[in-house]
Amino acid sequence: MIIETKKNKATIVSLYLLAFASALYMFEAVQVIIMAIASLFLLLQYRSAKNFFSIKKVPFLLSFFVLLCFNLFYFNNKSIQVIANSFLLFIVPLFSSFLYESDFFIKNKQRILLTYCFSITLISIFIVCFYINDIPNHHFNWYFARFNLENTIHIHGTYISLWVGIAILLVSDFLIHDKTLNTKIKTCLILVIALLLLSLIVINTRIILYSIIFLSALNYYFFAFKSKKMNSKVVVIMLLLISLVVLFLSQRFQDDIQFLNKNNIKNSSRYTICYCSLQTIAESNFLGMDNHLIQSKLNNCYDKYGFSDLSKDNLNAHNQYLDFFLKGGFVLFILFVLMLFIKLKTALKSKNYLYFLITLLFTFSFLTENILVRQYGIYIYMFCDILFLGSVLPNKSHCTNKIEKS
Repeated sequence: MIIETKKNKATIVSLYLLAFASALYMFEAVQVIIMAIASLFLLLQYRSAKNFFSIKKVPFLLSFFVLLCFNLFYFNNKSIQVIANSFLLFIVPLFSSFLYESDFFIKNKQRILLTYCFSITLISIFIVCFYINDIPNHHFNWYFARFNLENTIHIHGTYISLWVGIAILLVSDFLIHDKTLNTKIKTCLILVIALLLLSLIVINTRIILYSIIFLSALNYYFFAFKSKKMNSKVVVIMLLLISLVVLFLSQRFQDDIQFLNKNNIKNSSRYTICYCSLQTIAESNFLGMDNHLIQSKLNNCYDKYGFSDLSKDNLNAHNQYLDFFLKGGFVLFILFVLMLFIKLKTALKSKNYLYFLITLLFTFSFLTENILVRQYGIYIYMFCDILFLGSVLPNKSHCTNKIEKS
């Protein structure tokens, strides 16, 4: 019993470090080490006496198995790294079901999430301050501003936006559902949300911005519906006001509207990337291909249609669903979509609305970026699943409701 307690505490400490690792994003090696340590301690939570396997976990296990087979069959220098990443994404989070059998974890879960929010708030403060200080260079031109920012913080805007978006959902959930908060703490949380939203507007990743607006309104709906305080007019007005503010503050949205008025959408790089990805998928007979050949085939397609700039930059599919279709064919694509569906369905059924919203945010972000091919995407996806997946996919002998009440 003493050994088990120490093991549990070591796991929780590693999760605190994992939460704080977001603030250490500039030290990628350190973040990798923390991810490995947290994963190791999580795997040690396994108890053979418990029934670990269930039908809902099959898509997770098969997704890893399909990627494993493809990378072993098409062996190249990056295969080991891809196998390790897929293990972190699909296998490690499954062991979080054992975490929810620990009272020590239940007591520390909210603090771990607050540690993550604190770390992201520090990053957001830096982003806003940098933007203000850099005004003489970018003169409120979003393209120059984001270019200067990304070159300074060395992280793609989509990934940092996703981190910030998840922090907004977490802080909003604390603000809405924790009835023990006093006025001062509520005021501080509102200011934190405003700061996070401001940094999100500065970075201006469109899919994340509008996803957060939609999900925030949906979160209010869940809360109001449950407490029978639903006011649809408030939700609609809030949604419209925030949308208009984002639109008017965003040069990128204004440029998109002008582009659609003056040009054919088929001339856009996004259309070409999607078209070439689908063409490459069809050429593989929808069965997937060697990961090492995907980029060269995409580049050839870009050049064929006169987008040489895309091939020079080696742009990938920019869509996680298409990326997995390229790497594992229709089998991996179906398994991945089924996995997301299971997470959304079980979270909604168990009334875990926060995890439902977070998973929905990932589902939206996967449409415009290969989130799970870079360490920053792997980190945040794994972090959220470790903290929440065990609550919706418990072991058969494990009753979540009883633990949540205790």
